[in-house]
Amino acid sequence: GATEIPMEEPNDNIDTSIDELCDIKKRYVDKTWIWYRDNSSWPRIVFRLAGISIIVLSLSIPFIAATEGTWSKTGVSVAALLIAILSALNAFFAWQKMWEKRITIQLTLEGLMAVWETKIVAARRFENPEEGYKTALQATQDLIENTKALAVSETTDFFTNIKFPDVKYSKNDAP
Repeated sequence: GATEIPMEEPNDNIDTSIDELCDIKKRYVDKTWIWYRDNSSWPRIVFRLAGISIIVLSLSIPFIAATEGTWSKTGVSVAALLIAILSALNAFFAWQKMWEKRITIQLTLEGLMAVWETKIVAARRFENPEEGYKTALQATQDLIENTKALAVSETTDFFTNIKFPDVKYSKNDAP
């Protein structure tokens, strides 16, 4: 089920009430943003390392094949095998799409949090504390809902796009 967010009636002191909303934002939104910040780099690094490795190995095959000696056949086979493995892993895990999605969510969350902060600052300056609290409450609820929607969309995309490689057999290859 959905996570219940504890909400209380505003206190007489608008700053205390808004501070409570800020604490709720820290528990639900900051935690998600920190995860995306900390997990957006490695898919980029793996994607780039795999790509560079595939390029270098592909370019090295003709040179390995042109060399004399018994290790030439082994070198070409190992290079081809590594190219196949890296290509398959990249296709299976879709590191580029993962990197793009995570960095997009991270940057979107940063923008949403900036807008939320401006609404909180404005809410603290309302003449009517009740109106200020309502504005801050709505801003916090909107931020939490948007954060949840972004995280759910990434999870849904991940499981939708990850596919086990199809293996097709001919009649002669069937077990």
